[in-house]
Amino acid sequence: MITYDKGLPSLPDEIISEIFNLLDLEALKSCSLTGRVLSRSAKPFLHRTLCLTYRSRDPTKPRAPGIWNELEGLPTLGERGLLQHTRHISIVLPKDFARGLDTHIQHLHTLTNLRSLKVHWLDTPSFIPKMGVHFKAFLGSLESLELVFPTGDHKQILYFVCQFRNLRDLKINSARPYPNSVHNSGPHFHIEASPPLDGTLDLQWGVGPESDPMGPQPFFSDLVALPSGLKFRSLKLSGYTSDNLQLLVDACAPTLECMKFTGTWSGALFLHTADNFLCSPLFV
Repeated sequence: MITYDKGLPSLPDEIISEIFNLLDLEALKSCSLTGRVLSRSAKPFLHRTLCLTYRSRDPTKPRAPGIWNELEGLPTLGERGLLQHTRHISIVLPKDFARGLDTHIQHLHTLTNLRSLKVHWLDTPSFIPKMGVHFKAFLGSLESLELVFPTGDHKQILYFVCQFRNLRDLKINSARPYPNSVHNSGPHFHIEASPPLDGTLDLQWGVGPESDPMGPQPFFSDLVALPSGLKFRSLKLSGYTSDNLQLLVDACAPTLECMKFTGTWSGALFLHTADNFLCSPLFV
């Protein structure tokens, strides 16, 4: 229970949390400056989202959402015990991804309550051998993963995904081929177990000269063959044809509740339910 000065009403912590959950970053900062009580209550919300990147040399460039936007700020948060409040992290390190995190491993190990991770330009085959050290604190707590422009073979990307044991939601935006990939004699990692994957699958396949020449079909084949299968309730897919998607739709049919498809289409999709009921085809 939060109490205030004599004569003012008091509110349960749960109500305060619901109110703070609706506030943007600037409003949270203002609340944290009104007094010790609200400062203590606002602290978990102020530090729930972090964006870790290199310091921008352009002073006109807008800062990403989050109260700390450079890797240099991570030690300060760690020393003050604030990383226990972090629920969402976005990592934007286009070069030397692992090296950029190396000096902050002790602070990364305090992110035990992390639920959502977004990574830009992940060099998948190079980082996989190190992720057990860098990401070990939240391999079991992470529920949502987004990869933006990851490089590597689809098998390597799926291996990275499967290391998060309780992952429910997966988003991959424009996976790109990489010389150090499985089909180019790169390292191969065997997937022995896979997470629940029972939330939302959001895939946006890249187009243009950097697109994977193998196309999405091998990725879909390996995705539906994961040890624990697929139980996604929602599919959001862009840049595919119906021929590519039928395999994925069939795998998720027993649990599927919502589908959203955009892109270039031909033909139709059919959804077979667990009761062998055939839904109307989806023409796009």
